[in-house]
Amino acid sequence: MKSPSSRWLALFGAGLLSITVAPARDKWIAARSPHFEMFSSASESDSRDLLNKLEQFRATVLAIYPLPRFYDPKTTIVLFATDRQFKPYKPLFDGRAANVAGYCTGGFDETMITMTADNDSEQTDEIIFHEYVHLLIGSTGDTMPLWLNEGLAELFSTFKIVGDSYEMCREKPEHTNLLRNSHLMPLGELFAVTRQSSDYNEGTRQGIYYAESWAFVHFMVCGKESESADYLSRLSRFNELIASPNAPIHRSFREAFGMDYDEMERELGRYLNGGSYRYKRGRLVLGDLASQIKFRPAGDFERDVALINLRWRVRDSGDAAYQLLQLAQSHPESPLPHEVLAAVAWKSDDTEVALGHWQRAAELGSDNPFVYVRLAADRLNRLSMGLSLDYRMPEELAGTLRGWLDRAITLSPRWLEAYEKLAMVEAFAEQPRVDAANRAQEAAPKMRDKTRTLFAIAVIHWRVGDDAGARQIAEFLIAAPETSPQLRSLAKQLKKRLALKNPPAAPVAAAPAGKAS
Repeated sequence: MKSPSSRWLALFGAGLLSITVAPARDKWIAARSPHFEMFSSASESDSRDLLNKLEQFRATVLAIYPLPRFYDPKTTIVLFATDRQFKPYKPLFDGRAANVAGYCTGGFDETMITMTADNDSEQTDEIIFHEYVHLLIGSTGDTMPLWLNEGLAELFSTFKIVGDSYEMCREKPEHTNLLRNSHLMPLGELFAVTRQSSDYNEGTRQGIYYAESWAFVHFMVCGKESESADYLSRLSRFNELIASPNAPIHRSFREAFGMDYDEMERELGRYLNGGSYRYKRGRLVLGDLASQIKFRPAGDFERDVALINLRWRVRDSGDAAYQLLQLAQSHPESPLPHEVLAAVAWKSDDTEVALGHWQRAAELGSDNPFVYVRLAADRLNRLSMGLSLDYRMPEELAGTLRGWLDRAITLSPRWLEAYEKLAMVEAFAEQPRVDAANRAQEAAPKMRDKTRTLFAIAVIHWRVGDDAGARQIAEFLIAAPETSPQLRSLAKQLKKRLALKNPPAAPVAAAPAGKAS
């Protein structure tokens, strides 16, 4: 397949100018940890401290408040030694570089975290931790209530490493002082605030909203030792209940907490008036990770791709595609420029070009799981328009899709969308892989919308002769209000086939383990 960039490169001629994004005198180092890749012009000790801190922070957040649908997007950290180096990569405000010491930026395909080493570390850490919590929550694909999203971000922003332990939940004076001198918002009003609400956007009211969101979550997570664990589980339960469409919030609240708003407001008021905010302390989840982080000199090419990527994401720089195309031609063995070129094209709604670059990135062994899931999703979406129970996927196509999705799951084992796509592949492949179907079935209960996966599992049960399992799932899909019209129609067809004892087109050897419910 001809690369979509070839017609663009022709416009610039054969002679390419060399690209130098970072001054030659700046020395850059690089390292990989389990969930991050870092490029840094700061000292190795500062770089190691930050990388260790972010890994420990991520692990602590997920240990204290598990996100069942969380997956790991590719995440790149850029640490600048000085503010002078950082300035060209800061967001613009009124045409000038904003006065920020660091920020997080999240995309559908990649997250980037950047800051300088010559800053107020504690203050910058709070900003980065707050924003990174939002990115973690956003990666789940769930719509978490705004108060909970902001409350968790504020709570975890106080994370701090002390020796071989962590501390968090320390008091935020800007919040407690405001709450002591203001009336609390009724919880019903707090829960009803949206991004369009005046309470979220207007001065003092916004301050009270943030403060009370922090205080309520602080009470749930870090309140009295004997109560906080119970309240934390109830908070998670409340979030699950209100995620259901049209669920009455006040009724869900009573079911989760065993009390109404008025009683909880009195509990919260007593906690705030007590004036004592417990720290939460614990051993570092990852132990002595810092000693395992090894740095190496960063190559000019990989550093330049990272910096072009960062500047494009925060400033939408118009020359990013041109620079990346030059790098792609000078380093034809690397998937990195193609990953970013795909993102640039996708943002511009040029789907054909984006898919071409993702295809090339996959061929070159990309380590970004999004590349493979996006390619598989596009192929399956094209097939789904005329999908029938008798369709069997050509072996070459099935092999390509399996390769992409197996790679995505290896890179990001918790990414539920990859399992959903894999289930559809196995349902219509000539010979379904039972182990892959079982993995998809195990992942299905965690999915927000599990109907496509359940349909695929039903087809596999039918194809291996497990009529009872197939019928059970088909009846569930027919009755479930969230089932799409196309899937409901296919489920009805499957039920008719089962009633007529109509055998599948291609028998296979064994059934998936268990039955979905």
